[in-house]
Amino acid sequence: MRWKIATSFASLIGLSTAQLARYVSPSDSSVSFSLNIPTSTSTSGSGAIFFQIRGPATGKTWIALGIGSGMAGAHIFIVYTDGSGNVTVSARAGQGHFEPEFSSDAQITVLDGSGVVGGSLIANVRCDNCLSLAELSVTNTRSNWIWADKDGSALDSSDVEANIQQHDRTGVFTFDLTRAAGGDSSNPFVQSAQSSASTTATGSVTRTAGSPGPTSTNGASGDDGDDDLNLGSGSSDGVSSAAARITRMLKIHGILMGLAFAVFFPLGAIIIRLMPGPHKADIHMIVQVVGFALSVAGLAYGILLAEDLRYLKETHPIIGMVVMGGLFFQPIVGLIHHWLFKAKGKRTILAYIHTYWGRAILILGIVNGGLGLQLADNTTGGTIAYSVVAGVMGLAWLAASVLYYVRGGSKIPIGGDAKLEKPLSAEGLRE
Repeated sequence: MRWKIATSFASLIGLSTAQLARYVSPSDSSVSFSLNIPTSTSTSGSGAIFFQIRGPATGKTWIALGIGSGMAGAHIFIVYTDGSGNVTVSARAGQGHFEPEFSSDAQITVLDGSGVVGGSLIANVRCDNCLSLAELSVTNTRSNWIWADKDGSALDSSDVEANIQQHDRTGVFTFDLTRAAGGDSSNPFVQSAQSSASTTATGSVTRTAGSPGPTSTNGASGDDGDDDLNLGSGSSDGVSSAAARITRMLKIHGILMGLAFAVFFPLGAIIIRLMPGPHKADIHMIVQVVGFALSVAGLAYGILLAEDLRYLKETHPIIGMVVMGGLFFQPIVGLIHHWLFKAKGKRTILAYIHTYWGRAILILGIVNGGLGLQLADNTTGGTIAYSVVAGVMGLAWLAASVLYYVRGGSKIPIGGDAKLEKPLSAEGLRE
């Protein structure tokens, strides 16, 4: 599932009893998400938070809000009708490109004012452990949230594990949690909440009847309520600078690493195998140094992204750090091997270490590039472009290696005299 990074900061709404941060979908203004952090929670740094998911009751199969910057690892709350005027709130764990799975980890209560009310699909939710579950700090000024919706007929199911179809629209937005703090209402989304009507779900999801009795401050009775809202700073349909920065960093990281592992490193290996003349070792070294510099710069962007997006435990960054850790030894081993060969005229074990270690790192790096594209949910065109370039260069590298050995290259035994053989690699340098 694609969670596009096209985001905006939530606008601030001032109410008499609570502060709400609100985000309105730029593609459908009838879909909105609001957040409140009670004073007691903002002061202590832990406790319950409140959020509202709202959209049209007709024409929507489901609407979802999630805590995170992408599907993978996100804590997602999906709202759909249950067929009797109420709503079902399904707490699920994001699974990347697969349908989110129901999770009982979130301790939520669906509050008064929820249901199909005045033509609107509304879920007013209290989550008692969302802050700790998602590792959110109440002082975070740019916490990442995701949303999605699906057009179509009502799902009409009370099953929290109901199968859902892939979304039609998605997005990522940023809530300033410090601006959502204020008030101590037991239900900040209605003017007069009856706490006795709410049912707490510990480790599971609970639905409550959505009677039109309590009047929603966001216009659940049919009025959109905008005339009563004190809109603060921020735009509900603009792209946030934080999201734009992440998008830019993703592109830079991908380009740098793609050039390093799919172009420069294979090219350097091909040069040392096939290029004629006495200077191919120098050219090989220059090309590999350029690739190394690109990969180090890409690593810096990757670490920043992994920290911002909480991807440090994902497969791609883990493999990436292993690859880069191994890569740091390559130029050192290569230079020592080069100096020893020039000084002694003999190949050493370092020649084989440099060659086969480099091959392992290059293959793993190319494969990890594909995993990175998958994690970032890159466009089909971008994935195809990387696959074509990496495939062509990989095949060329393989062909160069086969041709090198067919021609009888690399026959000098360890500790043997370089003058007794006919090495094809200038000054004993290998991949």
